[in-house]
Amino acid sequence: MDTAATRLIGMVQAHWITDALCATAELGVMDVLARGPAGTDELAAETGAHPPTLDRLLRALATLGLCTHGPTGWASTELGAALRRDAPGGAHARALLTSRLWRPLWDDLTESVQTGEQACRRVTGRPIFDHLARRPELGALYDVTQRGLVDEAGAAFVAAYDVPDGSTVVDVGGGTGALLRHVLAARPACRGILLDLPHVAQRAHDELVAAGVGNRCDVMLGDFFEAVPGGADVYLLSFVLHDWTDDECLVLLDRVRTAAPPQARVLVLEQVLPDDTPGEPGPALYDLHMLVGTGGRERTAAEYTGLLNDTGFRVEAIIPTTGPRSVIDARPR
Repeated sequence: MDTAATRLIGMVQAHWITDALCATAELGVMDVLARGPAGTDELAAETGAHPPTLDRLLRALATLGLCTHGPTGWASTELGAALRRDAPGGAHARALLTSRLWRPLWDDLTESVQTGEQACRRVTGRPIFDHLARRPELGALYDVTQRGLVDEAGAAFVAAYDVPDGSTVVDVGGGTGALLRHVLAARPACRGILLDLPHVAQRAHDELVAAGVGNRCDVMLGDFFEAVPGGADVYLLSFVLHDWTDDECLVLLDRVRTAAPPQARVLVLEQVLPDDTPGEPGPALYDLHMLVGTGGRERTAAEYTGLLNDTGFRVEAIIPTTGPRSVIDARPR
């Protein structure tokens, strides 16, 4: 019987699926099946699993559409193949990061709601980006997950917003350069500057060179709370402001305002929550994810406009993209 209680219990138990997928990624099951169908004993030998118990996991995965069972054993489906280590999109890295980092932080959500403070500092003893710097294996997984998100958002961004060709574009907190690669590939006369912390920016150089845009992009190692490169035409803040509290955003935006010449464009690429309704579950839950992870938040159009106004910018437009993010186009006042 479909009752409110049974629907609610289904929501409560949704983590069963998450945990099954995380275990599959940790074991590398889909990496083995990439070579072709395999029996349970062979899979167990390759993954270091207990054969009868692995069979139970595989049966659950089959009900979720990740694999099938036939005369030659277990075979991966298209959905399951996306969980391979080398599959595009970063799902494997996201599953590992969820297992090793995000789940323990979400387990502390109640405390975060009671205090308004991020869980990461309580659980790990450090803010999230310090923790990733001290745990390079987690930092590498984080880079892969961000690359997957930003690759998708970058394609949507260049399709939705016309960055003037010939501009100098500063990607503030640009990570390993996924967004800037899209901009420079689409605008061949643009030049780029990527700014991020040393442990991140050092990895960006190789990726920008591999993408064929390294000759048009400088990588700067630095803290955007201290200074931002001056004199550019465009400043990109993609998935940056949602990492931080309002007070921290005001400091960051003030650094951008100090650096930006009067004609510069400041482009904020973020999910924008609706002003008057709860909206969809995805962005609202992502807002809680930011709470436990970084202490930041997703924001409404009015909230982003307020932050920009308070730091000397005027918002000229908010442009939706084909994905869940929008481009907030602001100019110095």
